[in-house]
Amino acid sequence: MKKVRNKPLPFEFPGGNWYDKEEQQAALKVIKNKSPFRYYGPKCTFEVEKFEKEFAKFIGTKYALGVNSGTQALAVAMAALGIGPGAEVIIPGYMWIAIPASILRLGAIPVLAEIDDTFTLDPEDIEKRITKRTKLIVVVHMSGAPADMKRILKISKKYDIPVLEDCSQAIGGEIDGKKLGSFGTIGTYSFQLNKILGTGEGGMVVTNSLHFFRRADAIHDLGYPRVNGRLITKNTPYALWGFGGRMNEITGAIGRVQLKKVPKIIKAMKKAKDTIKKGIADIPEIKFRRIVDEKGDTGAFLILILPDAKIARRFAEEMNKENLYAGLSKIMRVCEFGMHIYYNIHSLVEKHSNSPDGFPWTLEANKESIYSYHKGTLPRSDELMEKSIMIPVPSVMTEKDIEDVIKGIHIIAKRLF
Repeated sequence: MKKVRNKPLPFEFPGGNWYDKEEQQAALKVIKNKSPFRYYGPKCTFEVEKFEKEFAKFIGTKYALGVNSGTQALAVAMAALGIGPGAEVIIPGYMWIAIPASILRLGAIPVLAEIDDTFTLDPEDIEKRITKRTKLIVVVHMSGAPADMKRILKISKKYDIPVLEDCSQAIGGEIDGKKLGSFGTIGTYSFQLNKILGTGEGGMVVTNSLHFFRRADAIHDLGYPRVNGRLITKNTPYALWGFGGRMNEITGAIGRVQLKKVPKIIKAMKKAKDTIKKGIADIPEIKFRRIVDEKGDTGAFLILILPDAKIARRFAEEMNKENLYAGLSKIMRVCEFGMHIYYNIHSLVEKHSNSPDGFPWTLEANKESIYSYHKGTLPRSDELMEKSIMIPVPSVMTEKDIEDVIKGIHIIAKRLF
């Protein structure tokens, strides 16, 4: 039987697919100037500082801080908020390992909460997880689409609990024209190759709070603030302990170029995704994830909700047989999406520690925070993820690519339904 496609779709590295001479020239400029360190050099052009200002303007926040990874962005942001032993942090069951890792390395305890049909935090479940030890709610705008921030912020305000928005998979996403990352107390981003803005590695922390920005600025560096690139080692409230997470000038230079391309990348992904959705909307057995704001969706992923887990597994298998996947990433059920799923993170499930004393699980400050992370902890999320499949939407799809996906899904639907 002839396959729908002879080869897979293009790789789904959004920002990376748009690299051209601009990124090359930006990186080469830094190298020629022999000034890759952000604070000084023989001929430093302060690319990171410029990137931060441009990024803050793009997101709509007062401050932005460049760091060397999305993981570092999370850790710096949480540390800036004072998360540590005795604190509980509410997180969704569908996220990324860097989120619980950042919490645990700071000595705090992650608390799992259900997702709803947006595939982000379920506002109704958040309140059930709040205790006197809850110090932070982490909202993850997963798979390119926004969480229900309006409802979540009402809960945040009611209990006076700050919100951290992880926008790593949804850079440029919006709700009512307002950029994701500008709603909560603090926002974080990743610029790793899989992201909409890709610099290989890198990340950003944004906030409207000067206090939290100053703390983050000191923590991401050597623990002290800088003026004109020089450390101010006086004993001030911002004399802290640093993570050594600075962004370098090459990353900053490439980031500046990529930032300008984000609207075009999103436009391309949204056009492809919207066309595919319209093309398969006549298949009654297929449902789509709920999008809080369709205009604010980045279009990076298409999630199909099937009647049950068995059909979802078969549907994914058939799509892969027809080469309807993007590059290296085989289409899979959401529950199989690696360490994005809480129970696939073995170090979390088994409560592993980096140290012999069992830190932070064994800390006296955390003795009341006893939680399970095994599969079944979030039954509604488990069921939803088991019957849904994840389809990356490359930003460089041709009309033929889009037609093939629509055609292939119809063919598979006729086989299975």
